[in-house]
Amino acid sequence: MIAKLKNIFRDELIFDTAIVFIGTSLGGFFNLLYHLISVRLLSPQDYGTFNALISLIMFTSIAVSPLSPTLVRFFTEYITKKDYFTFFSVLEKIIVRLFIIAIMIFVAIFIFARVIADFLNSPSVYIVLCGGIISLSLLSIIWPVLFQSFQKFKTYSFLGITSSLSKLIIGALLIYAGFKVKGALVGFMVAPVIIFVLSLPFFFKAILPLKAAVSGHNTQVVSLLPIYRYFLPVSLSLVSFTILTNIDVILVKHFFSSLSAGYYSIAQMIGKIFLFLPSSLAIVMFPKSTAAYVKNAQSHTILHKSLVVASVICGIGVFFCFLFPGPILSILTSQANPVSKKLVGLFSLSMSFYALLWIILNFLLATHKVKFSLFLFVISLIETLAIYYCHFRLQTVLYILLIFSVVCFFTIFYVAENTK
Repeated sequence: MIAKLKNIFRDELIFDTAIVFIGTSLGGFFNLLYHLISVRLLSPQDYGTFNALISLIMFTSIAVSPLSPTLVRFFTEYITKKDYFTFFSVLEKIIVRLFIIAIMIFVAIFIFARVIADFLNSPSVYIVLCGGIISLSLLSIIWPVLFQSFQKFKTYSFLGITSSLSKLIIGALLIYAGFKVKGALVGFMVAPVIIFVLSLPFFFKAILPLKAAVSGHNTQVVSLLPIYRYFLPVSLSLVSFTILTNIDVILVKHFFSSLSAGYYSIAQMIGKIFLFLPSSLAIVMFPKSTAAYVKNAQSHTILHKSLVVASVICGIGVFFCFLFPGPILSILTSQANPVSKKLVGLFSLSMSFYALLWIILNFLLATHKVKFSLFLFVISLIETLAIYYCHFRLQTVLYILLIFSVVCFFTIFYVAENTK
């Protein structure tokens, strides 16, 4: 048995995934604990507001969030080819553009804060805080990208753990001190600052010295046009996935009472754990699939291994959520209300299919197969319209979510299997 375990962990994908899984598990545990503290200290109405604001942050970030996998895709290619001149030229241009975009996003959110606040029935100060979170997160995006591209997964995991723990400590203290939703949001502003501070020593020690090898050896102008062309379908894919997995919270907050939205958010918190569980697989798989693609090696084996592991993890979780929804809610949230109990199983199942879909999306993007993006966007719009016009009950919203998760998974899986 011990010998078999050693053989399993000699597999590079499994070993690196284990490293990232430990890191993301600890980071995810701190994030989960942060939500658990929030759901315990905040009223159902306040937690519903907080959860809707987090979804708002994800939606307003989707215009630039595709930059992360885009840069990982190209940086990994440059590193695999040892083309460090192009790598550093692109890196410098991207950092300048990120700074400009971050300022523009904050200004835009500040101007339209009142309009957004009215739609969500929330104070405008919450929206301004969300703008600060989005801008800071954008400025810190480059560091995880670098460590993922260089496949420095230990450093990547360390950053995730430390930033999540810092957010937990500061955010929880602010909530406990009585700042409620404002305190919970300020906690989210801590993580990107910690990532930036901790990344600088690693950057100067391990990555920046590579620039010395190419300084003055090349004067060609590096164009960002290939990155922009790739960015569009990646954006469409990630926008679609964000809509598919988050639009329900926004619409429930809009159409249902604050109490109902709070109960829905409590159940949704359990369901979102299933999106987190296999995320380490996607993080490791992306650069490895890109490297295999650049070398013209077989990359579908990486996809199949990732899907099998993710299916087992999610399957076990779904089983317990359907069998013991009450105890799970009691342990994790201390709020095992009858409404949330009816939703937990459906949430876990739908988010499991979306978790598997996320792995396939990362594989396709890593191997430069992006023709599916328009189809996924259309499906996300149809799901939005379905919930908008058929929100008869909270369970109805979840049934719609489940149907679309299954359809999307099997369709995109078919695409991946037929693009060898």
